Amino acid sequence: MKHLWGGRHVAAVATLAGLVLLMSPEGATAQRTASLDEPATTYAEPFSLIAGTRELADGRLILSDALEETLYVLDARLEGAEKISRNGQGPDEYRQPDGLFAWPGDSTLMVDLGNGRLTVIGSDYGFGRTIPVVQQKAMGLQIILPQGVDASGFLYYQPRGDGMIRDSADVVRWSPGAGGEPEPVTRIKLTDVTERTSGGANEMRQEVMPVPLSPEDGWAVGANGDVAVVRVGDYHVDWVRADGTIVSGPPVPYESVSVKTADKEAWAEEMAATGLMMMVTNDNGQMNARMRRGGGRGVPSLDRFQWPEVKPPFVPGSVRVDSQGNVWVERYVAAGERPVLDVFDGAGRHIGVVTIPAGCSLTGFGDGTVYLTRRDDLGFQWLERYDRPAI
Repeated sequence: MKHLWGGRHVAAVATLAGLVLLMSPEGATAQRTASLDEPATTYAEPFSLIAGTRELADGRLILSDALEETLYVLDARLEGAEKISRNGQGPDEYRQPDGLFAWPGDSTLMVDLGNGRLTVIGSDYGFGRTIPVVQQKAMGLQIILPQGVDASGFLYYQPRGDGMIRDSADVVRWSPGAGGEPEPVTRIKLTDVTERTSGGANEMRQEVMPVPLSPEDGWAVGANGDVAVVRVGDYHVDWVRADGTIVSGPPVPYESVSVKTADKEAWAEEMAATGLMMMVTNDNGQMNARMRRGGGRGVPSLDRFQWPEVKPPFVPGSVRVDSQGNVWVERYVAAGERPVLDVFDGAGRHIGVVTIPAGCSLTGFGDGTVYLTRRDDLGFQWLERYDRPAI
């Protein structure tokens, strides 16, 4: 079924400078399409699980491999790599490096899942301040796993830790430097879940399972503190400005993609390879979180889940904001097809489409470049750098 939200359509097609320019109706924004086919540079060795990348001002790239539990710095040409520090629980160590975010002063904020903390790493690779992931705030127990960081050092995350099952959640902003309480920024729709209760009154068991590929909002943060929320209801972008005002883009047409066995298998394999496992413990009032990404014991059985008939328009965890303030969103396609990335501008208007090679996913951005991760048939991941298309 084809959805044409808002009655928009493509009126004409013309070729321009190797790209395709889509001319929209009067008042709409022209859209360009581009295809990334051959990388400008590929790092010569594979990784096990690329969990985060962060390009420094001089072109060096910090990369975390979650399964290898190693943090690397790659030179600007992607020709060599060195390990940063070592594995352990000490003040200058880590146990499972995960997400990496730009931090003021050309530093990097690293999520250290194994030690349950956030660590600031200087441009000289020196380890600085650490921030516990588990914190008690006025709104309750907080497990702070940032999904974005702005240029002022504010963290943006979805609160979790109270054990409640909800269909929506706040995105909050918090400054670890200034202290204080997290501040709600906007509210988003969460993935659907199913609940099963078994046993008697004295031994009741409740099982909560996600509904894979169910509709869910996605979001990301720009360097200026603006939050881009991609709404799944009619597929449009809301920009929540740092001052609280909201700018909404128009809905975007999309083709519904049926959920078939291959799509279910692809989802289950991805969960086994990259899923996050978490356990929170209370040791005499001291709250601790044990977390680990990837390395599951096997692919979960497809029969354990309830599946929708069609996929939502986009992959919620794919949303990223580039240095120009544009939002990149990966559309859902059938398993095995080339991924398609929609690009929206700072007003939420759909301005372009970029296709990337099958088996690849968007990892991050550099100075005029785009980083992709390609997974091979053996499950290894390869870091590829492409020239940024003129979108």
